[in-house]
Amino acid sequence: MYNTQAMPAKLIFVRHGHTPNNSIDHSSNRLMGWADDHVGLSISGQQDAKDTAAKLKTQRIDYIYHSDLIRTTETATIITQELGMVSTPTPYLRERNLGNFANLTMHEIKTNRPADWAKFLDHKDPDWNGLAGESLRDMHKRFDAFLRELRSKHQDQNILLISHSGFMHTIFRDYFGFFPVESFNEVGHSSVTILEKRGDKYALVRYNE
Repeated sequence: MYNTQAMPAKLIFVRHGHTPNNSIDHSSNRLMGWADDHVGLSISGQQDAKDTAAKLKTQRIDYIYHSDLIRTTETATIITQELGMVSTPTPYLRERNLGNFANLTMHEIKTNRPADWAKFLDHKDPDWNGLAGESLRDMHKRFDAFLRELRSKHQDQNILLISHSGFMHTIFRDYFGFFPVESFNEVGHSSVTILEKRGDKYALVRYNE
């Protein structure tokens, strides 16, 4: 799907910090997507972002982009202050539009809409959109459009991208093919994942650290 010719040398992905809608046991996680965009970082999320900025100081970073939603914007603000840089907001890096799943907890969806929840977790059909938001393929197309912009602006540079767990996971698993399609690997809050251009493709050199 992608071509590394004239692409950035590194893509450094960071997930936003913890928010009040993220529970410890996941069962009471409230799904957000594009909705509920007044919710920013928790106190622990702010500290996580500072800790991540310290880790990023070991990397050469030429440019930073972040999802324009509040939780990623607050994460980007903390990181850029620590790094002495600026970041450009973009809707390309937003979380999946969760449509009518948004603002519901995982428990509520599993209890009241078990069939839709099962389809949501079944990644073998990238065009399923029973939540009236975005399908996985919609997100892949969104990221592909963003890569075309990066190709035109940032050849052989190291680019930091601050985004969201669901978006990042499908990009790593389905777009780049780093993981089996039936797998699900949680992307931790404020974690760092690095893709490095090697030959004609990207290699996953650090994941979820």
